[in-house]
Amino acid sequence: MILTGEVLTMSEPAEVEAVYLEGDRIADLGQAADLSARYPKAKKLSFEQITPGLHDAHTHPLHWGEALGILDLAGVTDPREAAERVARYAKNQPAGAWVRGAGYLLRDYPSSVLLDEAAPHNPVFLRSRDFHSCWVNQQALNLAHINTQTPNPEGGVVVRDASGSPTGYLLEQAQGLVLEVMPKAGLTELERGLRDLARRGYTATHHMGLCSLELAETLAKAHKIPLRLWWALDRAHWQGVQPGWRGDCLEVAAVKFFVDGALGSRTAWMVEPYPDTTHGMALDALEDIRSEGQRALEAGFSMVAHAIGTRAVKGLLEVFGDLAPLTQALQRPLRMEHVQHVRDEEISKFAGLPLAISMQPMHALADTVLVQHHLPSKEREAFRFLDLWNTGLPMALGSDAPVAEPDVRLNLEAATHHPLTPAQSLSPWQVLWAHTRGAALAAGWNEHGLIGPEAPADLTLWEGGKPIGRVFRGELELPGV
Repeated sequence: MILTGEVLTMSEPAEVEAVYLEGDRIADLGQAADLSARYPKAKKLSFEQITPGLHDAHTHPLHWGEALGILDLAGVTDPREAAERVARYAKNQPAGAWVRGAGYLLRDYPSSVLLDEAAPHNPVFLRSRDFHSCWVNQQALNLAHINTQTPNPEGGVVVRDASGSPTGYLLEQAQGLVLEVMPKAGLTELERGLRDLARRGYTATHHMGLCSLELAETLAKAHKIPLRLWWALDRAHWQGVQPGWRGDCLEVAAVKFFVDGALGSRTAWMVEPYPDTTHGMALDALEDIRSEGQRALEAGFSMVAHAIGTRAVKGLLEVFGDLAPLTQALQRPLRMEHVQHVRDEEISKFAGLPLAISMQPMHALADTVLVQHHLPSKEREAFRFLDLWNTGLPMALGSDAPVAEPDVRLNLEAATHHPLTPAQSLSPWQVLWAHTRGAALAAGWNEHGLIGPEAPADLTLWEGGKPIGRVFRGELELPGV
């Protein structure tokens, strides 16, 4: 099969007119007329643009699949609007059924009162856009036995009023108190999430925790994983697991840690305080990340660490610097996820580390107002795409679905037209490189993410500036065409 169009190789030469596929590999590339002459019997298809297969380098596919079936609160910034949507949704639910939603982004922590009025006969569980906090009603608090005597769990906070009563807002690990009594997402949701990513033109995604490996292994054994799946294990579940491939689509590769929370929930760990004088929350202690990370590296895993706030980034750079010598035997770099707020003092400390930088530019579109509200005068420290690109380290881009919709066009929009600091914008080519070659390098898949002889035949096909299909392992897929 010969595919023609603007072929961006992410290699040398940077652009060609056509690519010839044979089985699950790229066999040749060059000028369209030359390939047609060399392979006269090959089927020919033309597209506006052809890139290496897109990776979404940071997703939670189980929860993305779950989000596709619950109340969508994306774009909601007023708690009253969220409650109105809950009320409309709850009218069609049987009494006692959980009302679940996600996607809101609020400046302040609301109380359960609005949700109690909106859904008097149902427990309600709404997750913030960043998944680092949740808002519940009194029924949900009662089912989870959360009351004035309930202690804050390690790494979490039950927000309380002046009398000590829970308000209905839970931060970080405190969400688990309610999640424990809720129905669990499972195989159906994971498969739904993965298939949606494949439908959007992705040929790979990097799973970043919050899902049982057993579910993915079940799909792998049944040959139901529709893209290449790079898997990071939760910190609590890696010991006793062997790293490596399960079949030809699932690689168990890394252990994930959380240095801090998120800006929207005011749990991102900052050097300088928020206007309310707090500094956010440290989740996994830096010393624990250092010691347990060492054991994970020695067991053959790589390390992934979530770091959003300036203090989190500073501390993680120190930890990764200490652990760098242990990575020499690995075939993949360490990974810092999000890297959302970085001071000038830390920028120079990235270069030279065995590290990949994984970011989600699309978050800047919704977080702009939050940055201005929670971090006045610190806007230039947020989403430093170009400064981090210029460190020379591999950059990988993703969505963090379900935190944001896994639409690559949103990253193209945000990264090429930075909403806070235009000078930090990237070029479209840089964005696509970070979704293909950069993401592959971050995964340790060195033969992926480029178009060249003998490279895997994983491609994304574009028309009108958006993906319309893909080639996965040599098979053409054009959903809806």
